[in-house]
Amino acid sequence: MTRKAPVLTFTPAAFRRRLDSHKTGESGRAATVLDDCADGILALDFALTFAGFGYEARQLTLSILGLLGGGGGRLEIFDKALAQHLGCSDRAIRRWRKAHIKESKAKKFSLLCLEEGDYTGRKRYEKTAYSLNPAVASYLDAAVAEARASDLYGSDRRGAVERAAEKHYGDIPDAPPRARRRSPRRAPSVKVEQAFVNASRNVEKGRQALQGLSEDSRAALLEGTQGEKLRQMLLKLGADISEVLESLPLSIEGEEVGEGLGHFVLTLPAEPRAEDLAAWEGLERRAAGAPRVATREVNLRLPDEAPPTSDEAREAEAIRAEGRGEV
Repeated sequence: MTRKAPVLTFTPAAFRRRLDSHKTGESGRAATVLDDCADGILALDFALTFAGFGYEARQLTLSILGLLGGGGGRLEIFDKALAQHLGCSDRAIRRWRKAHIKESKAKKFSLLCLEEGDYTGRKRYEKTAYSLNPAVASYLDAAVAEARASDLYGSDRRGAVERAAEKHYGDIPDAPPRARRRSPRRAPSVKVEQAFVNASRNVEKGRQALQGLSEDSRAALLEGTQGEKLRQMLLKLGADISEVLESLPLSIEGEEVGEGLGHFVLTLPAEPRAEDLAAWEGLERRAAGAPRVATREVNLRLPDEAPPTSDEAREAEAIRAEGRGEV
């Protein structure tokens, strides 16, 4: 007995109109195949993100999701064949799988179960087996159903799916706590400095781009309306830079004296040291207790007076000096 079944060929537009004609749910929202696929993949991606998986680890799961199907199927395939299907290199497949295995072991959790093939005597690995975690199907059903039932789904589909995925993420067995990746907090001073660094780079890029133009193109740019706007913008930029420079204090650290040689500046400390004060006080005490210096007058011989030559003259001079108290 031969059985026959009708085969219908639809264009994408006709297929969507046929699906839209069947209303489901209380809200009367059309459930299309594309919506089911998009919402399910988005909910699964949110679950992997909440678990803290990186891009490459998530890419492996999402890339082979269509090949696995939603019925708990099992896929055994070589890396080369999988790479041809995804339109990438087999090296990319191995890199994604390595990242998935590393992060899954660290978190002790995975939504994708895989078994690497053994290395056989033919000097190659056997097929790698992929399958989804059994909890994925129930999680996707609950998350997608709640997202579509929310009022947010009509205006913000992604936000509705994210909210529902976050709510049902805890229902997945052995799911790790949600990883909240926040950007590191930067100090306000760092933000200010980075803003001016970016501005400097952009100005340099603009200058190089302007110099790279031909003379005709540069003249046409600067002489036209666009050149006038550019001139006004640069003038305002120069005024803003001047205003910022005026608010910055002048720094004299590291400046050198450029006139003459041998200019040295001795910077004295603001407060004298304790040992210096003690030494100075000791000098003052010794000076206060010292005896006064005795003074006396001494008659000096005039330069025109010749010294005595004979023994009698020298003896007479010595007597006179003794009488004056000079000896």
